[in-house]
Amino acid sequence: MDTLSDIPPEQRWHKQRFPAPAAVAITIDRSNLLPRYLLIKRLKSPYAGSWALVGGKWEFGETLAAAIVREVKEEADLDATFVAMRGLVSERVIPQRDDQKAAHFILFVCELTASGKPQEQDEGLVAWFTLKEIHALHTAKAIIPSDYQMIRSFVMETADTTPYYEAEMRAPLDNAASSSIDLLRFERMHP
Repeated sequence: MDTLSDIPPEQRWHKQRFPAPAAVAITIDRSNLLPRYLLIKRLKSPYAGSWALVGGKWEFGETLAAAIVREVKEEADLDATFVAMRGLVSERVIPQRDDQKAAHFILFVCELTASGKPQEQDEGLVAWFTLKEIHALHTAKAIIPSDYQMIRSFVMETADTTPYYEAEMRAPLDNAASSSIDLLRFERMHP
């Protein structure tokens, strides 16, 4: 399907009008000989029963770094450190049948570091995996395919980072022409 825009709102996940922004974490534990990566076995749809990267909704007013650190804390009870934004993924979920819903997500893929024993919370079982174990999950079709591709693209195939900036402005949102627009902060968050 070339476009999802013709799908009526009642056939869209949560009646989406626009892509839903989400923060996704490639969380790395480098305290062992081999790096390990944090995954969650999702309890809820979409993708219930599959292993996935930890992540979730980016709440209004949060910075990207704060959002993804919060998600790792909520889903795995781990204190994580934001390292870098690795990439941006526009993920469209096309229904397999006419009675299923479509969805569109904008995924901000971030790298974080953490260590320790993850603790299962409300979202599902969480565990550390080596890249070899993640590949085995992919072979067994036990990991969300796009999450596996994100790990391949942003960990296995490149060491580059995507610049990530945070901006804050003070400005009217009501078309007040005489009001000033002030840039309060525009800061690169990693080298």
